[in-house]
Amino acid sequence: MYYISILLAINVVIMRDKHSMSVLKRIQDLSITLSGLENNLGQENPKCFLIRHKLAHAYRALEKFEQAINLFQFNLEAKIKVLGQDHYETINSQSSLANCYYASGEFPLAIQLFIKALDARTKILGPFHPDTLRSIGSLANSYRATGQSTEADKLHLRVLNLRQIILGANHPRTVASLKHIENVLESMGPN
Repeated sequence: MYYISILLAINVVIMRDKHSMSVLKRIQDLSITLSGLENNLGQENPKCFLIRHKLAHAYRALEKFEQAINLFQFNLEAKIKVLGQDHYETINSQSSLANCYYASGEFPLAIQLFIKALDARTKILGPFHPDTLRSIGSLANSYRATGQSTEADKLHLRVLNLRQIILGANHPRTVASLKHIENVLESMGPN
């Protein structure tokens, strides 16, 4: 049994290394593509936005947060300049940067950006749009990560209530929201 455990552990490491190698190859390919596009079309071309976004996600997958954040930040600043602050794609870039800050443990920076993204999405898309609801949930998760449980719980309940109204009580996203709240209550223990 001992040897089987060792073999399973080795297999997990090999699979993780294979995944890392494929992500590294993706980073190499995307970097070459981005360099060529920037040279031919300029850094602020929409095709560059897409490739830079994919490259940032690849770095994030390897937990190379500094590189990912720099790419997400560059994209956000370029989109503000080219598309404007309230453009749908600009708001998505803001949210991607916030998610990367969250993943890297930079919760205060994530909260600032999630608040901006939520305000913009509410203004542009309305309070019932799925992206707006995701922004509320992301902000709630960030509050919870910083110990602001009361604020987090209010936001998670808001998402649940809106999903019940919009999608119905049995929709998978509504059920997922309810399950999330149940997990939070369980983790708090009996009062």
